[in-house]
Amino acid sequence: MHCCCSTSKPYKGQDYWKLRKRLLKEDSLFVDGAFPNDNSSLYYSRAGQGDVIWKRPKDIVADPKFFIDSASADDFSQGSLGDCWFVAACACLVRDKTLWKKVVPDFASQVFSPPTEYAGIFHFKFWRLGTWVDVVIDDYLPTRHGQLIYTHSSSKNEFWSALLEKAYAKLFGSYEALTSGKSRDALVDLTGGIGEGLKMAEFRTVEGRSRLFQMLLEAKANLSLMCASAGSSNASQREAKQANGLVLGHAYSLTDVRKIPLKGSGILAWVNRRTVPMIRLRNPWGRDEWRGAWSDGSPEWEQVSDSDLRQMSLAREEDGEFWMSLEDFCQHFTDIDICHIMQTTLFTLKKTWRERVATGSWSVRQRRAGGCSNHPTVLDNPQFIVEFASDEKEVFISLEQEDRRSLGQGNHCIGVSLRQTDLNRKYRMHDTMAEIHSASFIDARSILSRLPLKKGRYCLIPSTFNPGYEGKFLLRLYSSGSVLIKELTKDMPGPPRCFGRPTKAATAVSVKHLEGLRVPNLQEGIEAYCVIKCEKQALRTATSARSSRPEWKDRVTFYRRSPSDDIVIEAWVKNVIKDDLIGKMTLTQLKATEQSQGDKIWRHQLKRVNTDGKEEHQGYIWVKVKHTTDLMDV
Repeated sequence: MHCCCSTSKPYKGQDYWKLRKRLLKEDSLFVDGAFPNDNSSLYYSRAGQGDVIWKRPKDIVADPKFFIDSASADDFSQGSLGDCWFVAACACLVRDKTLWKKVVPDFASQVFSPPTEYAGIFHFKFWRLGTWVDVVIDDYLPTRHGQLIYTHSSSKNEFWSALLEKAYAKLFGSYEALTSGKSRDALVDLTGGIGEGLKMAEFRTVEGRSRLFQMLLEAKANLSLMCASAGSSNASQREAKQANGLVLGHAYSLTDVRKIPLKGSGILAWVNRRTVPMIRLRNPWGRDEWRGAWSDGSPEWEQVSDSDLRQMSLAREEDGEFWMSLEDFCQHFTDIDICHIMQTTLFTLKKTWRERVATGSWSVRQRRAGGCSNHPTVLDNPQFIVEFASDEKEVFISLEQEDRRSLGQGNHCIGVSLRQTDLNRKYRMHDTMAEIHSASFIDARSILSRLPLKKGRYCLIPSTFNPGYEGKFLLRLYSSGSVLIKELTKDMPGPPRCFGRPTKAATAVSVKHLEGLRVPNLQEGIEAYCVIKCEKQALRTATSARSSRPEWKDRVTFYRRSPSDDIVIEAWVKNVIKDDLIGKMTLTQLKATEQSQGDKIWRHQLKRVNTDGKEEHQGYIWVKVKHTTDLMDV
């Protein structure tokens, strides 16, 4: 496991500042041999057309600028490349200047003039699997008939968006590699946030739409970036404009979410005003807008007061940005991509999260590529112990795999399994315990699970759907309270030190429940816990919920040097001042061996010695035992 640092590293070893300093000293312009100005940088699967000419901005216009005034969504108009997913993500990025400055560093020094500061070299930063990488490029751009053929700004002499796209293409090996993708992947690459994909089919009911709108409002409040797409299963219809103005298979920036108040009537007009949940979107083409209800100039806007219209800064022009009602949005769009910007600093008014990060890899040679829970080899995957210090209303678990786009390959189908594990688990699990959560396995670069979790320890298993697939991955966990994550790397205890005794056996003990107890006020319920003692170790279960029949799902596993020693289990009542012993039972090696046969739960008497020195029956405890001399069996 490795921590992911926030510092950036030069991509392909190209240090921007060293290169720029040398170029200025030599009075020469940068030519990037790592991303040459030829067809190999344009395509990976086919030969290119011969009419593409690479030109520097100074050879395209007389007065090139890196950017004019300030960065805006108008700086991104999609060209002939099918990378609307990236362009839509960039249009979202420019709305947050703090995030934008991470991607476009030192923008004041990235200039075309004066000549003493221009060296034909530029750089941008992208987030890749936990690390920011600094990508250096020259400023040669592909043109046809003197015009940029890919992303360009609405201002003819502004070039930062085209250069950003080139740096992103270099990261993946070619411009063609940017054809088709998920906006959430681009948003993650541009921000270091965590990506989440939502399927609109899950929100088509009235209740579902309300739940979705609340999710989008929360995402907006937390400064998350969002895109949406109107997908099509028919490849021939992709990028096809419909009569309603929307383009199938096309990604749009989701730029606002709000309830718009309608004009009221009568004396109580301001009290009785209805609101309409609305979504604002932007087409990265900079044109072709929605033509239905609430589109620019539609009669529905007459229901909104002039003051509310001014507050919304409504532009009634063909600029690619438009509003839709939530109902229409859910009907016509198929997918939403969200990039959550998780606030981990205390110096913010937004909700703050505790973050834990781990990296790993699936490897056949190391027996760490076992596939999902459908396969008997599921435990032959990387395993991580995750421990939460308190109950959590919502935990975010993000799994991201290494992007395979630069290899010309698709994503693995990935998911996570969260399982119960021993209270004292130190070594890899070799038998399966109850599965708490299983994320749906999908063909995506990243997946996100949101779920409530009780305080305690779990085993988190990231995997591919089928066994035998290899690759690197990144795990990120976010919680309100303290959380720890540690990879389990060893299968069992190692050999003893000098004159030490070897580990001979392992005994797993699961405490299930108590019944028939003889304790005061049992009818009102008690809070109870158990202490399990073995070979100088004493482990305590969680405290049960108040009940006349306390129960647990806890298990402990002892790796034993003296298997003949007894295991003692004590049951206690949890009180405010002083806890009371209910009783205890003893598990001998013989009993442990006998009761390990089959998958049974056994009942044992709880006994306690009274003040007269006599043993009294105090009720029963149900226990499941697994005793084995094969340390790879638990």
